[in-house]
Amino acid sequence: MLTRRGFLRAMGATALSGGVYACGIEPSWLETVRMEIALPGLDPAFEGYVVAQISDLHVGSGVPIPYLRRAVEAANAAQPDLVVVTGDILDGCCAKRAPEEAAEVLSALRPRDRALAVLGNHDTGAFHPGLGTDEGAVRRLRGALAAAGVDVLGNEERTLERRDGRLRVAGFGDLWSGGFDARAFRARPGEATLVLSHNPDTAPDLAARGAGLVLCGHTHGGQVRIPFFGPPYCPVRHKELLYGHHRIGGTQVYVNPGLGYSHRIRFLARPELTVLRLVPSTPLDARKSL
Repeated sequence: MLTRRGFLRAMGATALSGGVYACGIEPSWLETVRMEIALPGLDPAFEGYVVAQISDLHVGSGVPIPYLRRAVEAANAAQPDLVVVTGDILDGCCAKRAPEEAAEVLSALRPRDRALAVLGNHDTGAFHPGLGTDEGAVRRLRGALAAAGVDVLGNEERTLERRDGRLRVAGFGDLWSGGFDARAFRARPGEATLVLSHNPDTAPDLAARGAGLVLCGHTHGGQVRIPFFGPPYCPVRHKELLYGHHRIGGTQVYVNPGLGYSHRIRFLARPELTVLRLVPSTPLDARKSL
């Protein structure tokens, strides 16, 4: 028969083991998620194009650099054509050595084509909405990343070419710091578009402008997801865009749960490397998106 004392001991042991798992195991237990994305208007030359997405490294918060290096190695092992980094590369724009440390980690990326990134609220100093941007720190980070071979986009786009085909990739400034400007982008009829934006709250605006696939981060997948309850805190208005694959009309959205953290804890929200394989959509895919 279980006594009250025995019950309390069992509960205490369960809480202790849960805490050890959430603080000591899951924060660096990297998961690789692979998914095929049927993208309307994708040029046949880009069929099978592999995009590796990482996000929210939070360098400077105590996230172990060797662990982040292993995540980069995992991204390289996927043999990506393109690597995208969707923001919060740093945990604070003023962290002493963080820009150089982050750049050193990301310099090991080996995509066939390019490595592209957008900045997040932590990169710009906007720890809460509306705090603005530390422009000097942002220039320092952008310079360090450029030297490491990572091209940072801010309300601008790049065109990737393969044989005779082209793929537009647009990247946006951070929403919380006031850097996001959806007017910088509008899809062209019948053309595939890949869009990078740190905060998934921007996805509805980008969908309204015809984006084909929007890749985001920011949420950490909730970071702590309590069974039957969900995360106690999630820093987005659109709670349905917590993590994973979603559709907004004809636009697909993928929210990466990130690699790092501001506080070392994750529970039922493992860090993730996302590997997406792009293929042209078929009429059946188009009907599924409606």
